[in-house]
Amino acid sequence: NVRVFDSETVIPLANVVVRQGVIVAVGPNVRIPSSLPVIDGTGSTLLPGFIDSHGHSYFRRELERSARWGVTTLMDMLSRRAYVTRMKNEQARGQASDRADLFSTISAATLPEGYPYNFTPNQVERPTLSSAAEAEDFVNARFDDGADYLKLMIEDMSVTTPVTIPTLDAAMIQALTDATHARGKIAVAHAIKQPLAELAVDHGVDALVHIFVDLPASPAFVAKVAARERFVVPTLSVIEWFATQDGHDAIAADPDLSPYFDADDLAALAEPSPLLLTTGHVATAIDNAAALSAAGVPILAGSDSGLHGLELHRDLELLNLAGLPAATVLRGATAAAADGFGLTDRGRVAPGLRADLLLVAGDPTLDIKAVRRIQKVWKQGVEIDRPLASLFANARTGTSSPLVCRYPRGDGHDFH
Repeated sequence: NVRVFDSETVIPLANVVVRQGVIVAVGPNVRIPSSLPVIDGTGSTLLPGFIDSHGHSYFRRELERSARWGVTTLMDMLSRRAYVTRMKNEQARGQASDRADLFSTISAATLPEGYPYNFTPNQVERPTLSSAAEAEDFVNARFDDGADYLKLMIEDMSVTTPVTIPTLDAAMIQALTDATHARGKIAVAHAIKQPLAELAVDHGVDALVHIFVDLPASPAFVAKVAARERFVVPTLSVIEWFATQDGHDAIAADPDLSPYFDADDLAALAEPSPLLLTTGHVATAIDNAAALSAAGVPILAGSDSGLHGLELHRDLELLNLAGLPAATVLRGATAAAADGFGLTDRGRVAPGLRADLLLVAGDPTLDIKAVRRIQKVWKQGVEIDRPLASLFANARTGTSSPLVCRYPRGDGHDFH
């Protein structure tokens, strides 16, 4: 008796049957097997678990937090090889039912003197290249490491700092994308200036994983991205955070979210904005995302944040405020993301696909913030535990069961 948003259409009243972590039937006339437990979905909507198309994860607990907020897949844009390898091996063995699945670029393509290694944790590997002639070996090493796609850092820092640093040139971008495509993979690019984003699109990059903030998108650029069937992950919520604390304050005050905050959520929400951008940049980013969407470019949801899972809800809201219909926004967090990254086993509520599912009160195709009224999350048919904040607080004060503290060891496991 549940409303289903299968990522394409709404089925007003349906039954959904799941066996052994896989969706086996969806529809208004589906018989309910007597052998299975039944959840009454009256008044609620079932939709695919979210895919965060621009995240970062260095520790297992971050993937667990993501799942609690409905994100069942995280596309990581920079991490550590040993950690990614361990997480993916566990996923392959079916041992990740309590957390989001992780896919990753592991290491990005950049120059020795380029972005981002002066801004990232010391524990990440730091491979670089200095010429187009090195591109093929660089790309092969990344995919031999286990990367799922290649990220190019096309960033000169001139938008956010008074200095300009070297970045990948046209020949290097073309060589990197050619080598990536030869491996049957896609290449995505970090570029927050329109000229650098255009350089990326002109030289083979398949997607932009930020929207540029320096200029309004030119009609010629928008038409080019649409014609070449690229996709874009604007990351509006993190762009907003680089300009103002308002977005995090709004998340903190939301009564549908706040009862489930844990200590990590509270710490990330309290982290002050670096104020490297302005609200004018945010407005430009929102307008650019709207222009690209209007031209038919797939717009995917992505958080790029330490607020694992939680930040994506703000990103969905901002995309909706940019003028994208709620159903389009939701498709960008589900099927369009699966299509863009080639994930054929998820992103839709359809027979044969993984039962990565999200049950929410109300109809998020009419009110995007209904996705915050989470009732249940399942990863491959296994329900994700969502403890209330009061339980965290009780554990800290000793009035409930003992709190297990987790300290990162640096290898993907935690010391308890």
